Amino acid sequence: MGDNTTVDTQVFDEGPSTGLQRLNDTPTETHKPTMTYFIADAISLMSIPKPIIFGVFVGLWAYVVGYIDKDAQFFYLKRQMWNAIHLGVGTLAWFLVLIIPMFWVGLPIALVMIIGALVGYHFYRNTEVKEKDRWRMNLDSFRARWNDAQNQRQQARATVILKGQDGQPVDIPLGDDPLVPVYEALSNLLDFALPRRADRIDMVADANHTTLSVHIDGVKYPQTKLDPRVGLGLIDYLKKHAGMDVEDRRKKQHGKLELTITDLGKQKFELTSIGSTKDLNLNILINPHQQTSFKFAKVGLLEVQEKQLVPSLDENLRCVLVVAPPGHGMTSTLHSMVERHDPYTQNIMTLEHEVTHEMEGVTHNVVKLGTDAPPVSQQLRTILLREPRVVMLGNLTDGDTAKLIPEHVMDMRFYVGIRQTDAFTALRAWIQAIGDKSKAAQSLNAIVAQRLVRKLCQTCREPYQPDANMLRKLNFSTENIQQFYKHSGQVLVKDEPQPCPHCMGLGYYNRIGVFEVMVFDDESRDMVATGHLDKLRSHMRKNKMYYLQEAALTRVVEGVTSISEITRVLVSANPASSKKSASRSNGKK
Repeated sequence: MGDNTTVDTQVFDEGPSTGLQRLNDTPTETHKPTMTYFIADAISLMSIPKPIIFGVFVGLWAYVVGYIDKDAQFFYLKRQMWNAIHLGVGTLAWFLVLIIPMFWVGLPIALVMIIGALVGYHFYRNTEVKEKDRWRMNLDSFRARWNDAQNQRQQARATVILKGQDGQPVDIPLGDDPLVPVYEALSNLLDFALPRRADRIDMVADANHTTLSVHIDGVKYPQTKLDPRVGLGLIDYLKKHAGMDVEDRRKKQHGKLELTITDLGKQKFELTSIGSTKDLNLNILINPHQQTSFKFAKVGLLEVQEKQLVPSLDENLRCVLVVAPPGHGMTSTLHSMVERHDPYTQNIMTLEHEVTHEMEGVTHNVVKLGTDAPPVSQQLRTILLREPRVVMLGNLTDGDTAKLIPEHVMDMRFYVGIRQTDAFTALRAWIQAIGDKSKAAQSLNAIVAQRLVRKLCQTCREPYQPDANMLRKLNFSTENIQQFYKHSGQVLVKDEPQPCPHCMGLGYYNRIGVFEVMVFDDESRDMVATGHLDKLRSHMRKNKMYYLQEAALTRVVEGVTSISEITRVLVSANPASSKKSASRSNGKK
């Protein structure tokens, strides 16, 4: 037992560098404390949190000094001098933390030195800047600065930014502002409407609630009703920033508003408000300047229809009637036809109730309304005295105006809009307006009736085999029609149905026109002049005229639109059109 003890003692004696030896050693001439010893004892080796705390304070100091550098530069203060002071004081302070053996003594000393330099800049700064820019060392000041910083961050995150009438961004309502729910309602409404290419928003506020509806590609999508206070607040909020009178809820008013939407850019709104004793209406047109600007080749004529119509349009004589119910692109088609003419070699003039699309080189005239305004016929007569080569009449509303046209059709081209359902109905209305069958017949060059149908989303449309009985009713051959398409609005992502990212779940994307084209020759004009409209119908069919329903079905066969869509547009809107038999067979154009 004694031998073992001796061995163990020798082992410990032979290892002067072991941990036990060092713990029992006392400082001698060969083990004097060094600077490294004190630094290690103060920070590194005694505990893990100390270097972390040290690093945090150094980082905060660097951030504050950087902020002060920018502040001094902005207010043209002694930037270099204060940078030298802060860097010198900071370097000395942090060095003291390292050399003072006790960390919790060195750190407070360093903080006092650094804070002293910062307080010195604070007092110097306040003597050099204006009153409104001074720093104030009190709780309210810090709270105000904190709130301002929070507000700025929330403003930066806002997805909807309105511009006021002065062109400056409108502050986003925050915190306890009563407009916060109003702004949230606006954001939710636009989050649905704008990514889906809405062209109009309607708001109707009454005592019980505010009804919201979004119009996309001619279809109304109702939205969640709003509490009456929020809904009325939303209308007032938009009217205010559109430059309208918020207090006047009865008079018809117009205003314009510009917004910036995250990921969608600038949007322009045109607002119209009008009220009654029961409710207040606000209609918003979204980017109306984009709704009527497209070329003639894009309107949607079938190839055979375009071949029939274009030579007639090139004659530059007589009158072309463009026919459609409201909301079905009549004005857009009129503009596309007018823009086929060269405005620099021909004098082109229009008479419209509202100029929705500025055409380059074209003289636009707006119909004057009111008790003191001259009749529309007199306004047109004034335009004709200026000898235009091409005249566009946006909407024919009375017979006196129509009677002026036959007198000038051999000298100029007229494009006239008529609110009717189809070509033959428009022809009868034209004859009645002129009051003379012969004059009505000789003035006509062509009648173009149209409807707008939604196009199927090419990303998510769904093919299906049409029912044989349905094909027979439509006079299509079951052998030649393999499939139709219907709207879906969904795509499969990892075998899970998800809303289509292209159409945003609607199943349709944009619209296209379907047309009924009547091109008049001498024989057909004689039939109109003699009142033989039944013979005219047979003559037009012999010349391969398509009815609206037939043109629409051709687009169904092509996969452009769906049966349900043409039923919605043609049959429900005009039940009489469903009685027309489709005589085209085999699905050919």
